[in-house]
Amino acid sequence: MPPLNKSYRLTATAIAICLATTSCATYNEFSSSNSNTTNCLAGGVLGALAGAALVAASGKGDQGALIAGAAVGAAAGCGMALYYKNRLQRLEQLAKEENLSLQVETLQTTSTSSAKPEEAGIVAQVQDEGMFPVGSAQLSADGQRQVRKLASAFTEKPGETGTTAILVVGHTDATGSAATNQALSERRARAVASILAEQGISRERMYFQGAGASRPIADNADPVQRGKNRRVEIVEVNDRETLVKRVNAEQNNPKYLAHGTSTNAPSKSTTAATNISTGQPSQPTVTQSNTPKSRSENRPLVDFGGQPARSNQWNLAQIIKPKRDGFAVISSAYANEIPVQGCQADTPRLSGEVKSFATGAALNEHATHEYLPGMNGRAWASLVNGHLVTLSPVAVLRDNATLVQNPKVYVTRDYSNNKGKASDTLSATANTYEGEDAILYRVFIDQQNRAPLSCIDVVMRKAGDKSLDGKLYYDNGGESYAATYAPVRG
Repeated sequence: MPPLNKSYRLTATAIAICLATTSCATYNEFSSSNSNTTNCLAGGVLGALAGAALVAASGKGDQGALIAGAAVGAAAGCGMALYYKNRLQRLEQLAKEENLSLQVETLQTTSTSSAKPEEAGIVAQVQDEGMFPVGSAQLSADGQRQVRKLASAFTEKPGETGTTAILVVGHTDATGSAATNQALSERRARAVASILAEQGISRERMYFQGAGASRPIADNADPVQRGKNRRVEIVEVNDRETLVKRVNAEQNNPKYLAHGTSTNAPSKSTTAATNISTGQPSQPTVTQSNTPKSRSENRPLVDFGGQPARSNQWNLAQIIKPKRDGFAVISSAYANEIPVQGCQADTPRLSGEVKSFATGAALNEHATHEYLPGMNGRAWASLVNGHLVTLSPVAVLRDNATLVQNPKVYVTRDYSNNKGKASDTLSATANTYEGEDAILYRVFIDQQNRAPLSCIDVVMRKAGDKSLDGKLYYDNGGESYAATYAPVRG
């Protein structure tokens, strides 16, 4: 048969790109409102188009290969459409039966090397109100019944052998210490996994994790809203390799900057609302605090020459573009525009390892242990109103911008006249968040009493050559101030 002509290849490529960029929410709406047969046909058509597009885009196949690619794509599309249709139906039914607050999402993997997203799995988030007593990892009677019913949506049919991987993640709100919350959430995740195993799901397929308060989906400073953060998440993905990708994508995901982990409203400050998908700012929102005005005798320990934090918009998220590789969540669970908070509205976040339910061994999440350029233990420093502020060591892995070691913060006051030993050596805890070309390096000072600063946000290029912007927060007579801080590597 004659080879495909150029215009046909371009058309097929365009179809593949269209499939990759089609609104994800539309799939769920279509799936939930149509029969299995209709979903199968629709999935088959999309799969056929995608399979044909991939062969055509390569420029190497003939029409026979195109037909074969379409057939394979159709079969795969049909199978996945039915799979997700059945999952969604069963979970929706269970939510109604048990009056559960349940958010279901489907997942796709995205890759710069692929012309279309690939079906990857499903996520069910269950609010744990009534599932566990306060501060306990012992499932209540109602909780045990609910989890057993949820298990029925993830068990194999008779004669089937499960090949997917299942991860149970526990989440808490931010009341209490980060370490306590992480440990409690891990015990709760393990308790849920135990019920799943009791109901026939293979222990070898299951993993569990305690994420604590590190991934909030609601405002922890609002007593009414913070309860939404107390939840159990059940993730089912195609295989262990996909599970590793999912875990890595969640670990340092900037989307969880939408809400802070502080249970106190930030002191009279302005934060910029930013669209995580586009990085574009929206209208700022203002939060008011009841903190009394400072007394005139309270002076800053160090004057960094900043401005009141309430007059500074936290807009660093505009610089952190979302990663192109990773996961697309097919859901409207998160608003398009969300207020992204600075370090003032946050506290150090602690998330536990993902562990095998069968062996207790940690999931190997990193392909290598290479560092990002310039972040292999180097010092980063800059003058701020004449005072030298140094972060050292800055140690961040290339894989998922994983933090290796917490830094110390060194402040050399009046550096031009004092170039010797640092005036202040401050212990700190850091968190990292990864974008396509840059990371947010967030530093919290451990010793708050009489410390010359409270926290630092720096956006660093992943190339390791410079920081793009940053803010340093400090106390000025009882009011929070912010100064620009853009360090360079030493």
